[in-house]
Amino acid sequence: MVTRQQSAATENEPAVAPTKPKVNILVVDDDATKRFALRTILSPLEENIIEASSGADALRQLLRNEFAVVLLDVRMPIMDGFETAQLIRQRPRSELTPLIFVTALDQAETDMGRGYNLGAVDFVFAPVVPAILRAKVSVFVELYRAQQELRRYRTQLELLVEERTIALTAINRELEAFSYSVSHDLRGPLVSFDGLSQTLLANYGEQLDETARDYLKRMREASQRMTSVFDGLQMLFRLTSGEMRREEVDISGMATQIVAELRAANPDTHIDVDIAPEILASADKRLVRILLTNLINNAWKFSSLKSSPQIKIGREMVDGEARIFVKDDGVGFDMIDSHRLFGAFQRLHSQSEFPGAGIGLATARRIVNRHGGRIWAEGAVGEGATFYFVL
Repeated sequence: MVTRQQSAATENEPAVAPTKPKVNILVVDDDATKRFALRTILSPLEENIIEASSGADALRQLLRNEFAVVLLDVRMPIMDGFETAQLIRQRPRSELTPLIFVTALDQAETDMGRGYNLGAVDFVFAPVVPAILRAKVSVFVELYRAQQELRRYRTQLELLVEERTIALTAINRELEAFSYSVSHDLRGPLVSFDGLSQTLLANYGEQLDETARDYLKRMREASQRMTSVFDGLQMLFRLTSGEMRREEVDISGMATQIVAELRAANPDTHIDVDIAPEILASADKRLVRILLTNLINNAWKFSSLKSSPQIKIGREMVDGEARIFVKDDGVGFDMIDSHRLFGAFQRLHSQSEFPGAGIGLATARRIVNRHGGRIWAEGAVGEGATFYFVL
């Protein structure tokens, strides 16, 4: 049984800091006395000191272990420190390992130029000052630890990305299955329902009273709305898959075509549309066509109730960034609701006033995101809206 005094003592004990894993330091010198002296100087650092008695021995050690820093004697028989350094730098595993040359002070001017050319990071002069040597080695030991920590984080991040990629792949497969279900199992009956309602109205409409005909018309409108919602959902699903092929896209020409199609489909609506010339962008042509269609459709719909509506499509440079915009002078919106604009099925106006599935701006955001860009809107109630996007 733990007594109250023991428990209190345990609580008051300072937390033990986790011990850092020891790193390897390689000391290369043909003189055993000098190696012993260097080991003694470095022992307060409490790291693994590994000795090599020659250049060849040092190269063998570098094959077996990874080192935070190498202390290399310049004057060694057979293979001197410079030749050893050159061979160390030629090996991929040790090409970035810090090298500190140990040399006599009277040889400093001769050795330093050659040493730095071979990749030395520092020099220590004999007789060695222990505090200076420990300080220099400590810098590279801590740098090595930081690099190892970064490597560990990178490995963890790569594993996390791999896990998330597998999870996203599974989610996309489920979305594809759901899209197939929407297309075949849900949309099909709605289309049949709408067709039967239309046939009923055409063949038996005269036999029904006004209330019954009104009910059938409203049923058709509801089924058509649901069908458009399913079509919008399928569009969103398709945008998440498939390869993108970037090319130079003529935004001005594409916008002109879209506006011409809108005029043909709405001959009674007269809107002045100003399209700036020579707006070009590097993008997927198919996706940008859908993006522009949604934004221009949006501007057309919400400005159509004005007496002399205007839409402007252009480009502006802000801080070196090319922003393409679609601007209208329609009903606008309150900026406090701007966060809802790009959500699927988020509506700021009633269905009776401005019909639609509520998918267009969500589709626009998905396309811009796939291009690695961003999209946002600015507006005011009764003063129109401007949608900006950067690809």
